[in-house]
Amino acid sequence: MVEPAVFKGLEIELHRYSGARALRVVHPETQQIDEHRHDWAYVGLYTLGQYREYYDGGEEDMAGPSVALHPAGRPHADVVGCEGLETLTIEFDRAWLRLHGFDRPLDRSRIWRGGAVALAGRRLQSVIQSARATEADLGRATAAFLNVALKSDAAPSFGWLPAVERALARGRPTAEIARQLDLHPAWLARAYRAATGEGLHETARRRRVELAAGLLRRSETPLAEIALAAGFCDQSHMNRSFRKLLGRAPLQVRGERLA
Repeated sequence: MVEPAVFKGLEIELHRYSGARALRVVHPETQQIDEHRHDWAYVGLYTLGQYREYYDGGEEDMAGPSVALHPAGRPHADVVGCEGLETLTIEFDRAWLRLHGFDRPLDRSRIWRGGAVALAGRRLQSVIQSARATEADLGRATAAFLNVALKSDAAPSFGWLPAVERALARGRPTAEIARQLDLHPAWLARAYRAATGEGLHETARRRRVELAAGLLRRSETPLAEIALAAGFCDQSHMNRSFRKLLGRAPLQVRGERLA
């Protein structure tokens, strides 16, 4: 529930109740969203792309599994990166959330990147994306997420993580990355998931889907050509990856054009 004057993206409502609604939000590349406030508290779950979040606790670059929490009326602003941005959002009235088992104060904005909170956020994402989710399902999942997130300390930093992220961006396989860093591949896989909230292969898949989604929304290039340009084996591989990550097909993403 953002002031219309500052929002120029696309909102696709997935669930609506008297005290809450869940939606998919798509922002165009490089969009700047001036400081604004929401009528309800909300949890924003990163899906694709990158952005910089400015809020009352500082500022953060968001380019992977992460979550933003803003209580009702708290100001924040955003700058979207060059690949655009897609998020899932659950907005709620505090009275609605109390009905589902959460009654702690929400007194300030919070940002979580990676770690246990990102993993918990993915569980909430799966409920939001489910067409079969009931109001009770969504309420319980939101309460469960907040109960985990608000008890979590800041995610620790890992000296090896930047090198792994750079190697993944260059398309290096896991075994090669582990060998270069003198780490066991199985240890690296477990540590990476714990640190970031997604697996090594999931990061690679997300980045391919990000590239393909941008091409789908900006062009009329045939799907088979986009699949190859984004690094998929073929169009079927791209279709499976979109279904797994986004819960919808590439043609549905193409239909989500921004005005």
